[in-house]
Amino acid sequence: MFTKYLNLWILYPDLFLDAIQDSVDAKNFHLKPFQRIALRASMRYRYHFWTATRATSKSFTAYLSALVRAVLLPNSTIMIVSDTKGTVIKIAEAKFEEIFRHWPLLRNELKTRADDGKTGIKSSSNYYEIYLKNGSMISVISKDTSRGLRATGAILEECALIDEVPFNEVIWPQMNIARVEVDGTTNPEEPAAAQTFITTAAERTVFMYGKLIEIAINAVLRPKEYFCWGLSYEVPLHYGLLSKATLMDQRYSNTVSEDSFARESLSIWSGNNKDAWLDSKRLNKRRTLLKCERKAQENPNNPNTYYIVGADIARYSANTAIMVVKVLPSATGYKKNVVYTEVIHGANYITE
Repeated sequence: MFTKYLNLWILYPDLFLDAIQDSVDAKNFHLKPFQRIALRASMRYRYHFWTATRATSKSFTAYLSALVRAVLLPNSTIMIVSDTKGTVIKIAEAKFEEIFRHWPLLRNELKTRADDGKTGIKSSSNYYEIYLKNGSMISVISKDTSRGLRATGAILEECALIDEVPFNEVIWPQMNIARVEVDGTTNPEEPAAAQTFITTAAERTVFMYGKLIEIAINAVLRPKEYFCWGLSYEVPLHYGLLSKATLMDQRYSNTVSEDSFARESLSIWSGNNKDAWLDSKRLNKRRTLLKCERKAQENPNNPNTYYIVGADIARYSANTAIMVVKVLPSATGYKKNVVYTEVIHGANYITE
């Protein structure tokens, strides 16, 4: 009977949490459906990529999935990696205390001083570690302090902030060991070196956007190993985790760009593709007129100089862009300089 329940809980870790939660606490706090999906995906797949907006309890779910995995799978070594040193330690302390408050039975799984002389929780300004009685360990670290560790799995929180070199040369190589069962064997059916990526959407120029595309493609080709999904603000709004008034203020604010709102609230990765020839940010920095001409100027050195005026006309109260290009003919071709540009906001040039 115990084996039957254990197999069930490995596939449905949220049901395990339901079974051990205090009935009084369950009336005030319960897992949301999207958190249940995240927990199940973290246990079942080798690669799990979750893009979520603010107010979806990403950190809480990440730490909870690591603890449940460590409890149900003895001798697990799990890394929770974040970009920011120091901040991740404070977040870990707060989130694990919240977890133990909702599921106090999980605290009983921690080692005591009588067990190998190690306390259940050890922390400093650089790390936060949890040791369990079944031989499992969870290490909460920043990407800069993780070299040299060995892990059977990892959770990368706010992974969009983690660059190529730390991931490929420090984090990923450490997941090269298999979890050993209590009897010394390994389970070939278990997802080896399981990796969970959790983040808010970012610009498509970051390294992790390429990892997202890779996992999304493999989710189609190898659906038993890869799982990729995301959710927008409608989900936390539906469950009362997000203030609609605050969201609408952000959506219609002139100081919040469309791209920023798309990333933070719609889980849309925006900006240039990583394979784009030009980086829009770098291009915009160089879009500065060296000399602005508000009227035609005679050029004694080149009397054939002329101007071209172009306009992208707005429709339905959009923006109209006007650009003036100065053309200097020569024997070998034409030299063109942008000498004036203007944007007319909110105009409507639709005629009946």
